[in-house]
Amino acid sequence: METKKVTMGLTKRDIANTEVLVERMHARNKASVVSNALALTALLTERTAEGDELLLRKKDGTMERILIANM
Repeated sequence: METKKVTMGLTKRDIANTEVLVERMHARNKASVVSNALALTALLTERTAEGDELLLRKKDGTMERILIANM
């Protein structure tokens, strides 16, 4: 896949989140987790626009509907 170098202005919180995700996802680098986050957001916005809902099954088996701002 072709890549293109971009520059982004990230907050300290954004950078901290990328560092956490690099660890949790065993990712190669911060760019990789940003790419994954963008792909996931694209999928979620597409599916919610079609009327689908995002549900999370908790350890106890109960379901929780997840709402994300601006989606």
